[in-house]
Parts: sequence; C-alpha cells; structure tokens
Amino acid sequence: MSFDVRCFLVPARDAVVLVDTGMAGILPGIEAALERVGAAWSDVADVILTHSHPDHVGGLEEVVRKVPGARIRIGREDLGSVSSSAPLRSLSEGDRIWGLQVIETPGHTKGHISLLSHDEGLLFVGDAVGSMGGMVVRPPAAFTADAAMAEKSLRKLCALSPARTLFSHGAEVPDAALQIQALLSGQPESLPESGH
Repeated sequence: MSFDVRCFLVPARDAVVLVDTGMAGILPGIEAALERVGAAWSDVADVILTHSHPDHVGGLEEVVRKVPGARIRIGREDLGSVSSSAPLRSLSEGDRIWGLQVIETPGHTKGHISLLSHDEGLLFVGDAVGSMGGMVVRPPAAFTADAAMAEKSLRKLCALSPARTLFSHGAEVPDAALQIQALLSGQPESLPESGH
C-alpha cells in the first residue's frame, strides 16, 4: 500500500524551512527537492512539524543527522508526543518563523498547527484537511483526536482566505476555500480509513 504524504521546502532570506519530515526513508526525496530549488542540507535552518503522527515525523531522526544545527519546532500541545535526539521547541498561535505564521489548528492532534505565509498567500494545512481526486476531504475519523475541535479549526482556516492551500495528503486544488466551506456545510467527505 502507498499513499501520498508531502513535506514542503519553504525558501526564506538565506535559508530554507522544511515543513514536516515524512516517513522514514524520505531523505532521497528531500535531497532531490533541495537540489531542484538550488539548496543544500546546510541551508535548512528550521524544521517545523505540523503534528506528531508518524507519517509526518517518521523521517525526523534522519533529517536531524543531516542538519544537526537546525531548530526543530512543533505545536506546544504535541511537544511531548515526539521523541527526538535534537531538542524540540514549542510553537504557539501567532509565532512567526521565517515569514510563516503559526495557526493553531487542533483536532487531528491536540497540538496540530498550520502555517500561513502572508507574503505568498500560501496556507500549509498539515492534516487539518486533505484532498483526494480533486476534492477537499476530512482526514479519517480514526486518526482524528477531537472531531469537534477539528471542525472549529477548519472554520478558522476557511476564514483566512489564502490564495493557495497546500495539503500534506493530496494535490493542490484551485478552489480549496470554497470546498472547505462545502465540507463545513454538511457534506461528509473524508479520506478512506486505510489512506492515512
């Protein structure tokens, strides 16, 4: 079985931010992406983890070995859920890292965060919501810690009205904000249980 798990490289002034570390064995994919943007491991200044699930932090130790000086950050409520040989720093609502604003979006996990780049109009939603077949979908209920809180977080993300929404699971869709509004109005779309 395979499923789509995305991490992101976000260029900053003289650095690169890595959002999530994917699953174990992801280093070749990250290295190829670094090369495509003309960067190297030494350019990675910060690693931001959207949440503590293994498909987002499974490659953390491999990444830490490549960039031992990078600051590793995660939402404060997920801080105790991830083990790392490098120190983890907590993030809270409104914190800014290299132009990325932290938006607390609990529900999928207690400490789930999303990231907003105001300058680029980009919203990185982690697993607050995903896409499948060109449609925005909720994450599987079995992997969501608090469904009511997840709905509140979706409303919060929807109110941001970003130009683009980037999902950790699934390709970008052009009308993500409208589709999220449709989910919130009662359409029960969600990823299949085996897809996470």
